[in-house]
Order: sequence, then structure tokens, then C-alpha cells
Amino acid sequence: MRRRGSAGFILTLELLILLTIFGVVAIFAMVLIQQHFVNEAGDYFGHNIFIYDSKMPAGSSVLVGRAVSFNSLEAPQIIYRVSTPTPPLAALLGVRSANFTTRPSVFYDNANCTGNSWMLDPANPVSGTVGEVSDLYSLQGTAFAIGVSGMDQNVLYRSTPGAPPGATPQSRWVSERYSVNCQAVADDPVLRGALIPANLVFSMSTVYVPPYWTPAGIVGPPLSAATAPKKEGDPWP
Repeated sequence: MRRRGSAGFILTLELLILLTIFGVVAIFAMVLIQQHFVNEAGDYFGHNIFIYDSKMPAGSSVLVGRAVSFNSLEAPQIIYRVSTPTPPLAALLGVRSANFTTRPSVFYDNANCTGNSWMLDPANPVSGTVGEVSDLYSLQGTAFAIGVSGMDQNVLYRSTPGAPPGATPQSRWVSERYSVNCQAVADDPVLRGALIPANLVFSMSTVYVPPYWTPAGIVGPPLSAATAPKKEGDPWP
């Protein structure tokens, strides 16, 4: 009888050890599975999101860029390389379906966003107290902003070293606004002293034909090397 009891006790202990091992393995597996799904959900916008234009005929769309971040309005932002005039510089642009946007504004002499154009000097510390601040543009010494020229509201401007205007500009173009982009500017000697000339680079609509869009087939995990776009201007595969 003692031998049977002892044998039963040994068998139960072995079973407990096996159940413990199985439980530890199951818990470890569940933790790994949970981490996988949490990372997938949390990193969704970390995947490659490509923005294309609408060049025709169909199949001729070219890559505008891949999203590096999103602004406060959840528009994807891209790093756009401006190669001319040299040296190559980078512009941080938000992309909407019909136009590009920037945090910096373009200031104009006249009340209706016409006349000579100006931008805040990225190298002037006063710019941070009177308007938009950009560490990227401060580092490269040149700022970029989307403004208006005539009827075109998708024009890229570049700051240029020079003297400030003789009088405070009367208006500014705020590209990130959805409406009433042209805003009045009050007279401000401090603001005036932080402005430098802004030169028109080109119309983004002539480089990339709107509307801009993201193909559903390339939102998510990175594409294979055979189909992934390599650089701006590559055609949609």
C-alpha cells in the first residue's frame, strides 16, 4: 500500500512539473503574440506611405515622396529636395489632395497677398518671437514656404539674404489654413526687422500634377525591392 501511495505521489509531481513547463511556455507565447499585435497597431503610420501625383495618361503618375511625419492636421509630410540653386536643400512640405503646405508663411507688401514677397529670416532669433519657428531651416540657413502668385496657390518660395522691407507687409499667405489663407498683418517694427526677401522657386503644380494621392496597395508593410519606388519622380509601378 505504501508503494502504491508513493508511486501515486511521484506521478502527480511529474504531472505538475509538466503542467508548469507547459504554462510557462504558453504565457511566453502569449506575451510574444501580444507584443506583435501591439507593435503592428502602434506602428501603422511608421510603415511606408507613398504620395503620388496625377500625371496622365493613366500609369504615368510619379512619386512625390514618402511620408516622414504628419502635421497637426494629419496631412502627411515629406522632405522635398530642392537642388537648384545649389547647394541642395530640404523643404518640409505637407501634402493635401490639391496642394502642398508649409508651417512658414509668405508675407506680401499689399493687402491682397500681392506685391513683393518676404519671409522670416531663419537665422534671426527674433523670428521665433513674432512668427513660425523651424529648427530645420535654422540649421540650413534657408527657409521654404508655400505661397500664392497670381491665381496659383501652390507656389514654393525660398528665403534669400537681404535687407528687410521699408514698411511692414500688409498681408501674409498661410498655406496650412483650409480657407481665408490671405490674412491681414498689423504694423509691427519687430516683425518687419526679422523679414528678408523671398524668391519664387517654382509652382509645385507644374512639377507634380494635382490631385495628390496614396495608392492603397502601398500603405502598410514595405514593398519588395522589385516594386518599391527608389526616389522622387519614379513612376507608379
